[in-house]
Formats: sequence, C-alpha cells, structure tokens
Amino acid sequence: MKGLSVIFAFIFSHFVLIGQIVLNEETLGNDMADRAYVLEDPSRSIDLQSIIDTDTFDFEPFTKPLEIIDFTHSRWFIRFEVTNEGPTREILFETARPITDRVDLYEVKNGSVIQTWRSGDQRPFDAKTYPHRKNIFPIKFDAHETKHFYIILESDGEVISLPFVFREQQQFHQVDYRNQLLHGFYYGMLALVIFIFFFFYLLLKEKSFLFYITYVFFQFMLQFSLEGFTFQYLFPENIYLANQSVLLSAGGAVFFVILYASSFLKIKKRSTGWKKFFKAVLIGIIIITSISLIPGITHYLAYPVINLISLVATVSILFAIYDLRRKGYQVNRAFSMGFVFLILGAVIFILGNLGIVGDARISEIALKIGSGLEILALSISMAGKYKELQEQKEKAQEEALKKLESLVEERTEKIKEQKILLEEQHRDMLGSIKYAQRIQEAILPSESHVKRILPESFIYYVPRDIVSGDFYFVESVTTESGEKIDLFAGVDCTGHGVPGAFMSFIGNNYLTQSLKVKSINSPGEALGFLNRGVFKSLKIEEAIEKGVQLRDGMDMTLCGLNRKRNQLYFAGAKNSIIIITDKENIEEWQPHEAFIKITTSDEFPEKILIEVKGDRHPIGLYGELSSTTFTDHVLPIHKGDLIYSYSDGYIDQFGGDKNKKFGTKRFKDTLLNIHDYSMDEQKRLLDEIFSEWKGERSNLDDILVMGVKV
Repeated sequence: MKGLSVIFAFIFSHFVLIGQIVLNEETLGNDMADRAYVLEDPSRSIDLQSIIDTDTFDFEPFTKPLEIIDFTHSRWFIRFEVTNEGPTREILFETARPITDRVDLYEVKNGSVIQTWRSGDQRPFDAKTYPHRKNIFPIKFDAHETKHFYIILESDGEVISLPFVFREQQQFHQVDYRNQLLHGFYYGMLALVIFIFFFFYLLLKEKSFLFYITYVFFQFMLQFSLEGFTFQYLFPENIYLANQSVLLSAGGAVFFVILYASSFLKIKKRSTGWKKFFKAVLIGIIIITSISLIPGITHYLAYPVINLISLVATVSILFAIYDLRRKGYQVNRAFSMGFVFLILGAVIFILGNLGIVGDARISEIALKIGSGLEILALSISMAGKYKELQEQKEKAQEEALKKLESLVEERTEKIKEQKILLEEQHRDMLGSIKYAQRIQEAILPSESHVKRILPESFIYYVPRDIVSGDFYFVESVTTESGEKIDLFAGVDCTGHGVPGAFMSFIGNNYLTQSLKVKSINSPGEALGFLNRGVFKSLKIEEAIEKGVQLRDGMDMTLCGLNRKRNQLYFAGAKNSIIIITDKENIEEWQPHEAFIKITTSDEFPEKILIEVKGDRHPIGLYGELSSTTFTDHVLPIHKGDLIYSYSDGYIDQFGGDKNKKFGTKRFKDTLLNIHDYSMDEQKRLLDEIFSEWKGERSNLDDILVMGVKV
C-alpha cells in the first residue's frame, strides 16, 4: 500500500510539472506562460530526446502569465500540455519576442517527436514554418484532444520576453491587423518628421536639424528591428545583419540624440564639464557598438552594456537641461518635455530589459509611446528653432538695409545744392514705392505659411519693378463635412509696378473675403465673387454706360486640393494650369478632353503633361457682369502629381540668340525636364534657365510660377 502511494505521488508530480493549458473561450487570446515549466541549459549541452527519455531534469514553473528571461545566452526548454475543451480548432500559437534567435516547437507523443515547427531569426526568414515577423506556430486540435509540447529557445544575449498566447486564426488576424495599423501610424509619423526636417536642414544648413533627423532615423530602425520588420523586409536572408540591427540602431539612436542635444543646448559654449562628459559617453557608445559586431562573448555582453549606457545618457541630458536652466540659460520647454517623455519611456523599457519591470509588453509599449511623444515635442521645439533662425536672418537683413540707407543719406548730403530738390523728390517717391512694397509683402503669404499648407511646393516670384502686378494666394479651409481643402491661386493683374500693385491689393482683398462667404463653395464661385468685386471697386459698369472701355482686371487660376478625395477643384480666368502625372492615369482624364491638352515626351515616356484651360474671359476687363460666369472643374489627382500655376511673364520674355519669346512649348518642355527634381531645386533651375534665356535684357513683365507636389 505504501509503495502504491509513492508511485501515485510520482505520477501526480510528473503530471503537474508538465503544465496544462485548457483551450476555451476564457483562455484563448490570453497569456498563459504561468501554466508551463522551464529548464535552463547554460552550456547548451542537453538535447530534447534526453529530456523526453528521462525525468531527472528539474523543470521549474513560470510564475507570471507573461514572463521575461533576462539577458541570456543559455538554451531554454519549456514543457507544457494543451487540452482542447471544445470542437476542432485551427490555432495560431505565439511565443517569444521577434528577435529571439531560435524558437522551435515540438509535439511529443509516446516518447517521440511527431511534429516540429521552426522559427527565430537565426535562420533565413523563408525557413520559418509560418512566415510572420513574430514567432507563430499553426496547430490543429481535434475536439477534446490533448497534446504535449516542448519549446527550445536560444538567444545571443538579448532579453527574451515570453508571450504565451493561443488564438484561433480569425482572432489572430484581427489582432495582427490592428497592430499593423498602429505600427503604420507610428512609423509613418517618424518618416514624416525625417522628411520635413530634412528640408529644413537643406534650407538652413543648421547641423542640429541634421543630428535630429539622423536620431529619428535610428529610432525608427530600432523599433523596426525590435518588431521583427527588419528581419522580414530588409535582411530576410542575411542573418548577421538582421541580428546586428537592434544593437546598431540602439547605439546610433543614443549617439545622435547626444549630438543633437549638445548642439541644441549649445553645450560647447555653455558648459565645459558637460561637453567632456558627453564626449566620453559618445566614445563609450562607439566602442560598445563596435565590439558588438564581433560574434561571441563581446556581442553577448553588449546588450546589457548598451542598455545601461543608453539609460545614463538620456538621464544625463535631463540633468544638463536642469543645470543650464539653473545657470540662467533659456531652454525651450518643448525640448525639455521631449526628453522627459523619452526618459520615462526609455527607463521603463530598459528596466524591462534588465528584468526589473516584470511586464514585457508594458515596457515595449512604453518605449513606443515615450519616443512618439518625445519626437512630437522635439519637432515642436525644432519648429521654434526654425522660427528663431528666420527672425535672426530677417533682423540681420533689416540692420543691413538700415546701414545701406544711412550710407545713401550720407552720400546724398554731399550732392551739389542744385540737385537737392531733385534728390528729395526722388527719395520721397522711392520711399512711397518701398512702402507700397512692404504693404504688398505683408499681404502675401509668408514662406512658413505656404510650407505649412503646401509642404512640397515652391513659388518663383520676380517683380519687374519694386512692386508687382502678379501675386499669389495660399490658404486652407475646412468644409462643413470636415474635409480640408488647400487653396492656392496665381494671379496676373493688368499692368505692373505701382498700378499693378494696386490691382493686387483689390484682388487679394476679395479672395480673402470669399473665404468668409458661406454661399461660396467652389473656385468658380470665388472667381465670380472676385469679378463682381472688381466691377464694383473700379466702377466698370458706370464707365461702360459712359462709353469708356476700361482694360483693368486680372488673369488667374484658383485651385483647391482635396488630398482625402485625391481631387483638384479648379477654375481659371483666361489662364491655364499644367499637371504632370503618370501616363497610366490617362484614362481618368478622358471625360475632361474638351478643355485639356495632353503632351507626351520621348525623354519621359512614363509621364504626360496636361494643360487644363480656364475660361476665355478674364476678371473685369471685357463683357457684361451679368453674363460672366466661371466654370468649375473637378480633376483627378494622384500622390506624386505636380501642379503648376503661372502668369505670362515667363513665357513672354524675349531672349535667346534670335531674341524671341520663350514660348509655351519651351515652357512645357522645361517643366517636364525638371519635374523629377525637388521643389526647391525646380525653383532654382527655373531661375537659372530664365536668367540664361534673357541674358542682359530687362524683364518684360512680372514673373510668377507656382509649383505644388501632391
């Protein structure tokens, strides 16, 4: 009887140490690592069959549903059994974080392995049993079936977080779709920040912008690698690079965030102590990141060391901010908050990697949220820095202008007495014109305003005289349905110089008013409102009644870009716009063939240039007000398309060897030849081509060319 009790106790203890998981509605989709048992093999000398054949190995139970195995180089065996309580199920089992080297699942029956699933990033991606960035295993359970499993895990030094989740296939794909959507938003935000601030760097040549976008790039790559996307999409066959991507990205992110913070805070000028400290940290990062490239013990040790250095570096930046504030230096608040967010997220993440924070999922999410909020705050601070640099530039220009005016006044005093009256009259007239110029510049949208609404755009604007009869208009409106419409207009008023400038004031005023009139809901209606305003302001109808034929008005185009619907709303008064799009989109333009002209190019066979013609009548000038309406066009637009609005100044300019007009055909060819350059480069090229064409000749008219990339 006593012998039977011992046998029963042995059998019962053996059953318990297997670890049982029951699949039902309550357990599906939840972590259940606490129902499994684990064995560590530091020397990697134990094989699975030895464990199956004997009960001498001491498996220990997991204590948490979602376990974390600290920085490790050991081999780990996990044992558990699964009972399907319901009908037949197609299950997808998820375990181990994506960057784990080896994750192999074995089904055991009657002392033998009957099925094997393989995963992990220590083999080519195509060699995975289930092709997914995570470690996923498809398992079929018959009704009320029980199966016994072993998992073998291996790591090259990183932490192993251990989700232990069973999901039915539909449930898995729903969760995976939500995760992909969130990842797309997160990575899209980082990519947008890199893109925008890269252009700021090109404009300002300020190295803090370069350090910032490089830091955001490495932050992007770090998250991309931790989630398994680097292995899946960038290095599916290159195991070495896939394994190195996490440490390289982490080292790069910390390295460049220190360079960025030092540059932004002007550490080199403000604090010798912090300068030396950060220099030492940078050297340490270079050394650790470099030795991590060597496989073996150095790579294994690099994981905890790089985490520790990252923690020290990010906390030190916050202390440096505090120290500089204490010494009386001004530090941008958004910049400070950015590092508070980063440090909170990074501390939780690093403590999770060190095993201090128990829930791995919380530590991983904390890094994403912290880095996302940090980049948002730092982007705000960089926008402030951009504004500060622009203000400094404007102030320097203003001081230079004052010095120049002072020099002119000094020399004017030396002019002979008989010329004093003439010079005074000239100065008064010039002052009035410059005042008119300042007024005109004030009503034109600022560069920052234009870039906020139309990030990828340029405005090539060259008045013939000090003031111009051409002007541009950029604004954003929101419809009652909540759709955002980005408006831009290129306007060519009658005449140039001061008369043209007066007309531009009238045109700008009525365009601005049209945004506030609820009954105006299209570009054509806005042009009609502008036309009525010009008739009223210039008293055109009264002049017609007296038999006086006025020739005052404006030619223009008005566009509304609806990025959500991929539509361009357009109306033109005598002027046209040009759109460059892919040739494959030509069928979408067939319904509009009555008012468009399509041009192809042998040099760019995959592109077409479309001239969209406006109405033949201008604003003001001719005709009766009652019969003048403007046609609205709704045009198809795709991402990457380029839209150009222009006055006739560029096209009508005389030049070249034969002193001919530049012409519409040459203008279209020019746009096709430069369309694949950046918007800033296109503007530079237009200026270069125009200057070369006209040579020493004077400008015939005001010049306006607007370019917008969708």
